[in-house]
Amino acid sequence: MISDKCIIFEYKGKFAHFLKAEANASAPSYPFPTRTVLLGLVGAVLGLTKDSPQIFLKNANFAVSGKAEAVHWHTANLRKDPPALLSKTIKKSDKGTSKSQRNTIIAQEWLFKPEFTVFVQLPEEYHGKFEYRIRNREWFFTPCFGLSEMMADLNFVDSVKTEQLEEGVYGIETLVRKTEVEFDMSIALERNFVIKSIRMPRDVTDKREFSHEAYLYEANGEALYLKTSNAYKVGGKIISWL
Repeated sequence: MISDKCIIFEYKGKFAHFLKAEANASAPSYPFPTRTVLLGLVGAVLGLTKDSPQIFLKNANFAVSGKAEAVHWHTANLRKDPPALLSKTIKKSDKGTSKSQRNTIIAQEWLFKPEFTVFVQLPEEYHGKFEYRIRNREWFFTPCFGLSEMMADLNFVDSVKTEQLEEGVYGIETLVRKTEVEFDMSIALERNFVIKSIRMPRDVTDKREFSHEAYLYEANGEALYLKTSNAYKVGGKIISWL
């Protein structure tokens, strides 16, 4: 059973890289943490084992707000092969070798100074544990921004009741699922919205099979005024679950 309260926290750091599922030779990043990334983040705070958050937290709700900041393409040196094996007998004068090792240079897209507000509604059995760890900054594993080298800081904001709103037009401050909203173009034009659409992973199985969803967001971090039945009031904000 899902808790009737929502935990709100800040998710920020120096750099972020959320690898796009369709990436091949290069490594572009999503501009926001995906629902699958947030599943892993909560799992890290709680100390869940790898690939288990998508099982134990399958019904959890997440929402994320923030502005898609500037990005930078960084050249990364990836080691493809392990170093050459040492001989069974070693002399004092012998030196190690890595002649059989191949390094591959790829480009990674990094987000600069990522800062997001995350809204989380967890199953009852995990809500209290997660709130305690966030409040007291006692996460089990170090939280990160996609890559383990990109450490993240989590700051507790609030834990409040969640209220589902009736269908109507609302200024939603988080990403929204494209299939669950209707546009009012007159409002969009009047407020000069810069509306973007992006397809991101929404769910993942324990065998790491991903399913995707199309999302909408305002490029400057503004609230989007849309008609929807998937709007929720959390504190003083209107959100929509990913």
